[in-house]
Amino acid sequence: MDKLDHVRTKLKEQVPLITHMGIDVISWDGSTVVVEAPLEPNLNTHGTAFGGSLYCVGAMTGWSALHLTLLDAGHMPSVWLAKGEVAYLKPVRGVLRAQTTITEEQRQHILRGYEAKGRVKTTIDILIKEGDEDAVSMSAVYAAMKHDPVPES
Repeated sequence: MDKLDHVRTKLKEQVPLITHMGIDVISWDGSTVVVEAPLEPNLNTHGTAFGGSLYCVGAMTGWSALHLTLLDAGHMPSVWLAKGEVAYLKPVRGVLRAQTTITEEQRQHILRGYEAKGRVKTTIDILIKEGDEDAVSMSAVYAAMKHDPVPES
């Protein structure tokens, strides 16, 4: 199983809502990840994309980018969203398509922290477009650890 299939399987098995929403990780080229979901299962009462669905697609895009960055470096991380801020700039009337790029500087920060301390936090900016225009802008903090965090008792 390649890394992209690993991430797809992990998301679908561990977050059942993703299957219902039709979210899929479309591509990863080593720095840019694209995640999509069809409009129909993600509609709101206005016939446009539901804000919560847009947030979820954006959140899964950043999650996938960090997970894939660490997988490419030979790690098997536990990744989660720590904080997210979103701005809804215009309605989305078609496919919910989110994209983010991990810069080389950001990659080095991620790998240095993860390899030195076994954990890292990083901010990832995600964009969803409607045609050629920005429709949703999201800035989210993600964390990764070498092992799943132990639940507090």
